[in-house]
Amino acid sequence: MIREATAPSDKSLMNSVSPLRTEGWRPPAPALRSNLAIGLRILFQRSPDLLQTLPRDCYTKDIVTVPVGRRPVFIVNHPETIRRILIEDRANYPKSDLMVSALSPLLGEGVLISSGELWEHDRQMLEPAFMHMRLAHMFPDMREAVHDFVERLQLLETDAVVDLESELTHVTADIMLRTIFSKPIGAERADAVFEAFSSFQKNSPQFQLQHVLASDPHKPALPGAELMRDASILRDLLAAMLDERLGLNSQGKVFVDFAQAVIDARDTDGLPFGREKIIDQLAVFFLAGHETTASSLSWAFFMLSQQPQVLEKMRDEIREVLADRSFEFDDFKSLRFTRDVFRESLRLYPPAAFLTRRALHEDQFGRLKVPADSFIVISPWLIHRHEAYWPQADRFIPQRFDANGSAPLPGTYLPFGLGPRACTGATIAQLEASLILCEVLRRFSFVPLNAAKIFPISRVSVRPADGIRCHVEKI
Repeated sequence: MIREATAPSDKSLMNSVSPLRTEGWRPPAPALRSNLAIGLRILFQRSPDLLQTLPRDCYTKDIVTVPVGRRPVFIVNHPETIRRILIEDRANYPKSDLMVSALSPLLGEGVLISSGELWEHDRQMLEPAFMHMRLAHMFPDMREAVHDFVERLQLLETDAVVDLESELTHVTADIMLRTIFSKPIGAERADAVFEAFSSFQKNSPQFQLQHVLASDPHKPALPGAELMRDASILRDLLAAMLDERLGLNSQGKVFVDFAQAVIDARDTDGLPFGREKIIDQLAVFFLAGHETTASSLSWAFFMLSQQPQVLEKMRDEIREVLADRSFEFDDFKSLRFTRDVFRESLRLYPPAAFLTRRALHEDQFGRLKVPADSFIVISPWLIHRHEAYWPQADRFIPQRFDANGSAPLPGTYLPFGLGPRACTGATIAQLEASLILCEVLRRFSFVPLNAAKIFPISRVSVRPADGIRCHVEKI
């Protein structure tokens, strides 16, 4: 199904990382199979997950093509070409029509999926709001939400069973709502967010192979009724909170938070965002701020549960840095191994497995002709597991990121994207994850009920197919 293509050549791109020691455990991932085996899997499996349709060539080649479907598909693993698509020539490679049509019911014209002049206009308007996303500004609300999360876990009965994703969605959504609206989420809203977003991801056509191959950039498929319902639940939550805020503003009450900054934003003509556009932008930052971190943390906790020597090393660092006191903002810099664990989790399970683009005009990748309207796939899942750039690429080895390791080559580590369209919350996610990991692991262990059956699927984020049910053990 997939053929190798010719890409620009640069021998210096081979990573020279020294061999790393690791145990034999391989974190859950599809086995590497031949083109024939993948073709048979697609033929006999009605709707395989996209991660299961990637043959071995995708993990070893620079660029591969998919010679089936309505339009040419290029899977790009070459770092220089990735940087060109996402940075130098980004005007020719906007977000793909399939991605836009899948996410627009939830995000409208938010900056995550807008492009061109609209993106430039809105991005500039949002600059003052980004000041409220500074780490030191967010940290007090973040720590309070994590404190409430730990207290909730403390109240659980001995050997209680929880859904790890649901619990982590609760705390990360709580952090984002405190940052956006200066108020906690509450249990009922947290449950509604988790259920609606889980359903939204399941019903998104962008992550279904048949939709990808049949997609037409000039006739985007209309979103289904289930997708619209799920998006409405999430947008209605934000709309209700926005209307409450606007009502308080009309009474003369003043707030200093992200939502207020978006409400107060003005363009160069002095015009504000309309109500729906405000909801669009709030939806982007709520989604990006909670879902990606919750997903990555789920994998981090799971892998730590399977690697006790790594977990103990983390706990040793936590004891050394924090002793018996609470996590302070300045501790983030000192918890190096904890950060490396999360960075390695992001490498193995990047929040978004696929970054898709559309070629507006004909282009050339080395000697390879790229027709207009081609579907371009840059896959953090693939580039993070590419054998040319990562020794023992499918193993969980946090020390590959320590001071003695080689820095990843530019364009080979993309958990938050690359260039001007990269996620603005990358550092926030790392601080948030370090805080949650430290405050939880110093008190609890999560023990999966059936670790052997945990398996990843690609949705808006890379998620466990059937969740991760865990015993919560107090230590």
